[in-house]
Amino acid sequence: MTYVRKILTGSLIIMSTAALTACQTTSTTGDNSAKIDAVMAHAAADAKGRGNTEQSLALLEQLYKRNSDNPKAALEYAHALRQAGYYNRASLILGPFAKDDNLENAELAIEYASIHAAMGNYTDAEAAARKAVLLDPESGKAYHVLGIALDAQGFHQPAQVAFEKGLEFWEGDPSPILNNMGLNLAAQGFLDQAIETLRKALATAPDRTEIERNLRIVSALQYQPPVE
Repeated sequence: MTYVRKILTGSLIIMSTAALTACQTTSTTGDNSAKIDAVMAHAAADAKGRGNTEQSLALLEQLYKRNSDNPKAALEYAHALRQAGYYNRASLILGPFAKDDNLENAELAIEYASIHAAMGNYTDAEAAARKAVLLDPESGKAYHVLGIALDAQGFHQPAQVAFEKGLEFWEGDPSPILNNMGLNLAAQGFLDQAIETLRKALATAPDRTEIERNLRIVSALQYQPPVE
């Protein structure tokens, strides 16, 4: 019995050593994978900073393929796809995460709403934006894209409320939301307020030619004679 016990004990030691080796190997592999991901993410950001959007997009695609079940990787890749104009692809990448009933990531919902707004799918954009607002009631970006979706469907007054709420919580350059607020006010016939809002937008971003163009168009409307 003593001999058998020694054999069994020896076997357990061998098994424990093997398990520890396997655990160490898995840990090392995981660490290396994380390091590779970090290097690729840094390279993608660097390429984007240099204006090489195609290289940045290719790197983000590789990152996504390495981590296709990771919502962060999907979000970053979908965002880059939207900026590059690949809306359908972006929607397909982010859709499985955005449609999850247990979604808790407001940024992901905002991006999904932005993709559909860019595609002209304003009802889908509105639904995703409303989900984003529920997830983060203090997100200026969520209210902004909700306002865009509502305004495009002709719901100008609710859109105005969304834009005003978005401006309340806005962070960073406010010219995008001010520009859309101005157009929303113009659509409602509030031309003086629209011009004032567009002027504020242009003052914060004087190089954005689309804001200057919108200001000229709305200003011209102000001096048109009323239709009898």
